[in-house]
Amino acid sequence: MKSLIYIDPAVDLLTKEFVQVIIEFKISPAHVAIAADPFLSLEQAKEQVEQSHKEFQTELVTLISGNHYPYTILHQYKNSLNGVSMELPGIAIQKLLSSEVIRAIYPNREMKIPENPIM
Repeated sequence: MKSLIYIDPAVDLLTKEFVQVIIEFKISPAHVAIAADPFLSLEQAKEQVEQSHKEFQTELVTLISGNHYPYTILHQYKNSLNGVSMELPGIAIQKLLSSEVIRAIYPNREMKIPENPIM
């Protein structure tokens, strides 16, 4: 049984226009993984991160390229989170829902902390 992928409601899944998203993988970054599992070595954790990126690339070929949707990987993340930022048509995001690698999909937008937070 596949787990559900969280999709931020701000991501437009119905547009044919290109959207930029951040895709978080299920595998945690290496330093997070070893903090959660004392039996996991840093080398093993780094290999899991690399493997998740390879699996995602394979899925992209099947799920997105195979359906003739253009996409661009903008950045690969391996430290603060494990995943990628990418640009693709909003309607193509639905094809990613059968991924075994993805945990969540968020809009790629700049976030700011308020200068004077209310306490």
